[in-house]
Amino acid sequence: MIDIEAKSEALSSALERHLGVKGKSLAQQVKRAGHRLPRRLRAQAQLVAEADALRGNPRLLRQLGHERVVQAFSDVSAHLAGIDRAEARRGRILSILAAIAFNLILLFTALVVIGRLRGAI
Repeated sequence: MIDIEAKSEALSSALERHLGVKGKSLAQQVKRAGHRLPRRLRAQAQLVAEADALRGNPRLLRQLGHERVVQAFSDVSAHLAGIDRAEARRGRILSILAAIAFNLILLFTALVVIGRLRGAI
């Protein structure tokens, strides 16, 4: 039998470390992670969270399937291990700066066109 509690704790700490998602339970963390996880991996993380919630009831836990839970845990863990939080932050900052630069170029262009039409330039 798999150690669900250890796997859920490991996944919880990985979500917090790599995505910055905090929560009282693994299910809440998965919900807060939202679209930062791909759809398939979000479903697999939810499966591990369900297994964590059902760990007190072995009959219901068996319905989830031992292999499915282990595979889901390994897939989500592998994906999270590849995420660099600092690189993601840099990407978001560069995206914001690019949008600001584009808007400034549009504003400058609009001012030049208006100036030309009025004959000021």
